[in-house]
Amino acid sequence: VNPPHMARKELEEYEFPEHPIDAVAVGHDVEMNFRKLYIADNLLLRNPDALFVATNEDSFDLVGSDRRHIAGNGCTVKALEYCSRRKATCVGKPSSTLADLIAKEHGIEPSRALFVGDRLDTDIKFGNANGMKSLLVMTGVTTAQTMIELEKGTDEEPLPTFIAPSVEMLVK
Repeated sequence: VNPPHMARKELEEYEFPEHPIDAVAVGHDVEMNFRKLYIADNLLLRNPDALFVATNEDSFDLVGSDRRHIAGNGCTVKALEYCSRRKATCVGKPSSTLADLIAKEHGIEPSRALFVGDRLDTDIKFGNANGMKSLLVMTGVTTAQTMIELEKGTDEEPLPTFIAPSVEMLVK
């Protein structure tokens, strides 16, 4: 197992056995470290035509009953974008790429769909931007206080069509 760090000398001597590549895909990695960042950055630099995709750009998620923040995938995406000087294509929420794929693969008419999620910046933005109605459940990242502070919503944190305390209400 490699250590989470990489000294300058080690990077200088690294052979890049992964090269050449067709894509770098960034998904949530709870074991993300500078070694991985250095390698991914240099692979993107050595392969300028390789796709650079992000599964999502969530800034954080919550863990524990006291709602502790855990860094989201967006933190890794932004770090790699910054050092590689490339922009990732987000293929997850709130991407229209994902919405188009779901609609096509499952024959769904977006205007007849309800997208349910617990955060405004990805879930509700995804539903709204892709022609769906949206339902925010208050069991995740977005809080009642957030909703009060937003008042009318923003481009980054749009308001949902509907709000419910939890998904459980939908099945009772």
